[in-house]
Amino acid sequence: MAEPADIAPVSKSMSFVAFDTETTGLWAPVHRIVELGAVKFRLGERSHQSFQSLINPMREIPADVVRVHGITDEMVRNAPAADPVLREFLDFCGSDTVLIAHNAPFDISFVGCELDRAGLTPRDNPVLDTVDICHRFIPGLPSYSLIALVKHLGIAAEQDHRALSDAHLVRQVFERAAAGFPRIESRAQLLDLVTSHRLSDWRGEEVHLTPRFASLEQAVTRKLPVEIVYATRAQPPRTRVVRPQALFSLGSKVYMNAYCELARAERTFRLDRIVQFQLIDE
Repeated sequence: MAEPADIAPVSKSMSFVAFDTETTGLWAPVHRIVELGAVKFRLGERSHQSFQSLINPMREIPADVVRVHGITDEMVRNAPAADPVLREFLDFCGSDTVLIAHNAPFDISFVGCELDRAGLTPRDNPVLDTVDICHRFIPGLPSYSLIALVKHLGIAAEQDHRALSDAHLVRQVFERAAAGFPRIESRAQLLDLVTSHRLSDWRGEEVHLTPRFASLEQAVTRKLPVEIVYATRAQPPRTRVVRPQALFSLGSKVYMNAYCELARAERTFRLDRIVQFQLIDE
């Protein structure tokens, strides 16, 4: 394990929870979580606590999704519903931990939507995104998918696409990236260093697009590919073709879930970081 940065006294006092979800699809208001896994840890300590549970989504799991994570209808038939699992997950996290996920808006949307359905109030835990963190502290990589990062960092050669094992990978990626952090004296300083979300940011209401992005709704409805020029703080604008799956809001930002042909995987894009785009009519 890479040695973490000198962030005392935070390294001795702050607990992190790396978590991951496996789902029946890409769009949280429509699809469901089928597995939730998490690892609680502190930087510089090898010991950790684990949480994992299958969840009965109360619907069939599409065959194309089963091929990704391997979770079948039979495996979740006798699993608990989302409500008790979410209660246990919130208790596991506690109120003072910093959560970490890879492509965090996606996982936040699913956990938030399931909390809405269960009538549970989300905790106000901050959530960090290892995609954002690695763009900042491991710049210049051709891909920031989880499997690309763990291969680049020598953590693993493959990814199981199961919630607990992926949560362990997220933890290790975060630990490697944290080795590049400047000296951090407080939790607030850590949260100012990178983009942070909160579980309580999730809002399930309908997304209202500005006129500039209104045609993206047509792309989602008609399943049209879109060529976008996308920029982040860490990388200059880059052109890619994506196939939008869904639009959702998180806090004050609007996001698009899409299959990215460049990364050959599902990705989440912030609309305010799309410099320009055009629909491709097939």
